[in-house]
Amino acid sequence: MKIRTLILFFFMIMVKLAFSQEQARLNIKGFVRDQKSNIPLTAQLKVIYNDISLKSVEATSKEDGSFELKTLTKNFILQAKADGYIVSNVVMNIEYSISQTIIVEIPMVANSKLKNNQLNVEFATRIQENKIKELHSKQIFQAVDAINGSVLGARFRLLSTNQNEVISTRTSIEEPIFEHDFTKKEKILLEVTTDGYQKFSEYIDINSLDATVHTNTARLIKKISFFNLIIKNEPELHSVQVTEMGNLNPKSIKLVNNEGIYFGLLETDHKYVIKANTKGNEAIVKELIAAEGFNQNIIILEHKINASNVSEKVVHAEKQAYQPENRAVQLENQTLFFEQGSYALKPESKVLLENIGKQMLEFPEVNIEITGYTDNIGDIRQNQYLSEFRAKVISNFLFNKGIKSNRITLKANGSNSPFADNDSETNRQRNRRAELRFFAAKQ
Repeated sequence: MKIRTLILFFFMIMVKLAFSQEQARLNIKGFVRDQKSNIPLTAQLKVIYNDISLKSVEATSKEDGSFELKTLTKNFILQAKADGYIVSNVVMNIEYSISQTIIVEIPMVANSKLKNNQLNVEFATRIQENKIKELHSKQIFQAVDAINGSVLGARFRLLSTNQNEVISTRTSIEEPIFEHDFTKKEKILLEVTTDGYQKFSEYIDINSLDATVHTNTARLIKKISFFNLIIKNEPELHSVQVTEMGNLNPKSIKLVNNEGIYFGLLETDHKYVIKANTKGNEAIVKELIAAEGFNQNIIILEHKINASNVSEKVVHAEKQAYQPENRAVQLENQTLFFEQGSYALKPESKVLLENIGKQMLEFPEVNIEITGYTDNIGDIRQNQYLSEFRAKVISNFLFNKGIKSNRITLKANGSNSPFADNDSETNRQRNRRAELRFFAAKQ
């Protein structure tokens, strides 16, 4: 009986894992390069999920630095390893991805050894002069910026793998050195963290007790913020620019267009302005604070109606001597629903919007307000973006049906003002919505 139970248990686990793998629908394309020279690198890429029950995904970049990974839309760490380079671990919070494909560029920092500074040499001299009876291993720790070598204040955590002892301390720029005497041979896990930098993790072998100094320099690399910009109705685009705010000399971010996705790198926690100029000399401006990992934005350009067609419609209306009628609004408020993490319109939603477009053309005195919402799962900022995309995709659909943009009002409430409590999947489905409200235009 126990054997049957165990077999059933393992079978259920395998089914669960297989089902999870079937849900994989995110394609990561990317490039690995040397941070300083931009030379492409061959590296080992690994997706490490926060959910330890999920198997990691691995790939190797080609000679041109390119790679491709298929992953679940889960939170994970994207790790890159290359010989002679510091390991890069990027926290990727993309539980809700707007597109099926994302593009990233990973800059790798060479792992060149820094010479001990004068302070460490003085420590070594002092210890050698003192005749210490008890043998030990003095370990000195410090953290520096991997690129420019500047000293960093950081949080140090040492975990003994043999004794399960933990040593924690913090350094500062004024007091950058942390030292500890080890009296036993053991293996130590060193973890170093500081704001704005990736977590440093490395094993240290304490294999000699000879009263000499051993310097350990943790070279930290800055957090990486990938950026993807999706332009809808790209033929209407004249130019696009991303500029860092808050500087006397605004820094322009280089964007590369690949398969309709503009991608580049941002500085984590910095504020940016995204400006898209259309061929009709109109500008769409958005602001963004770069989060660690993945940042995604979408700009939907309005398709311009041909001028000759507009002129014909005006003449036709004048010939008919059309007089507005004082008719009551005859369109009923509607709610459209979306799949989790998606802004794609469902087939039934498209049918409903087709009918709404026809009625709004018939009733030109009627305007529409579209408000996008999400459930409460995921990052608040991403939910806000997603609710905006849901409202905008409906607006774009109606615009392409001939409804002018000045008749459409957009709002985005993210996970605020839920229709139902987010305590079950059924209720969360009711919150993944866009509400359509119709009202008479002001005369």
